[in-house]
Amino acid sequence: MKLVWSRKSAPESTPPQSFGVWALQSFAMGEPLAGMTFARLEQVCSNAASLLCGAVYAEAGAFTPETAGERAEEARIVAKRTADGFKAALADRDRAVLAWPWDHIATRVAWQATREGDVSEDRLGRALEGIAVAYAASHRSQLASVFTVWTDIAAGLKRGAAGPALDLENMGRVALSEFRVTTAAV
Repeated sequence: MKLVWSRKSAPESTPPQSFGVWALQSFAMGEPLAGMTFARLEQVCSNAASLLCGAVYAEAGAFTPETAGERAEEARIVAKRTADGFKAALADRDRAVLAWPWDHIATRVAWQATREGDVSEDRLGRALEGIAVAYAASHRSQLASVFTVWTDIAAGLKRGAAGPALDLENMGRVALSEFRVTTAAV
């Protein structure tokens, strides 16, 4: 469960116009997306999507849900894959691995962008945000359950370590606040 978030290492450039792009830049930490392996790109997208899901869950009113068309269908697919994965993990606890909704979002976005040859920050960030917003708006109860499981697992992994418990909803809220401050200052 690797979640490294740093605004300090991002290069100075034109400020992003979307929270999704900002979150993606935060996790890329200045590394060009086009030079990343697919696994690295997928991880950066997953980390950004987890922050996006937390922010949308924390402040749903701050986002306009993309519930029509493709994004709603993508959100439905993410919800189904998440539910199927959790069922499989419960059925076979020794061999199943949990895949979080943000992992499904990241794989979908990174795969489509790679296939089409456009892994720009703008394209990936906006796609991550669009699907995360549609998913969180349409499948809020599933996301609440996922956050509960994620928080329990993160607490178990962090047991004995210093610092506050990991909380994606709060991390999303804080990140959204930082994004607002950053874009308002420009």
